Amino acid sequence: MSGDNRILTIKEALEVVGQYVGPTVGVSMLPMLKQGRDTIVVRPKTGKLKSLDVALYMRGDDYVLHRVLYPTKDGYVIRGDNCYRDEIVPEEAVIGVLTEFFQGDKHVYCTDTKYLKYARKRIKNYRIRRFFVKINQTIRAAAKKFLKLFGYKRG
Repeated sequence: MSGDNRILTIKEALEVVGQYVGPTVGVSMLPMLKQGRDTIVVRPKTGKLKSLDVALYMRGDDYVLHRVLYPTKDGYVIRGDNCYRDEIVPEEAVIGVLTEFFQGDKHVYCTDTKYLKYARKRIKNYRIRRFFVKINQTIRAAAKKFLKLFGYKRG
């Protein structure tokens, strides 16, 4: 590719360079990955992913980085660490796997014992987190209706 100054897509970087190193966008993998702070290293998928792996997959033209809850016969059940809905992702949509990341100056390998403990805890505590998120949403909605009833306007 000498003389070619074209910027590669993430998929092309995985195919040509053998890895993608770059920022994240969005909040779906909070608190692990924070937009504007963290840098991810993704390598091409070489085989079937397993539970706790963080898959990079295509949803239409969008790249999505979410955690594998468990593999299925034809793909994976996947969810972002900060999400509350599971997604079924076909095997052919997965193009890479997160192998390491940088949280500011801190370098984390996805094989590290402390990281794996965090990942297990995120999955294990999902139901209780979802319960409290639903309570929070209910309280916020009720408060908003209450304030609207009395003519309170933000701003």
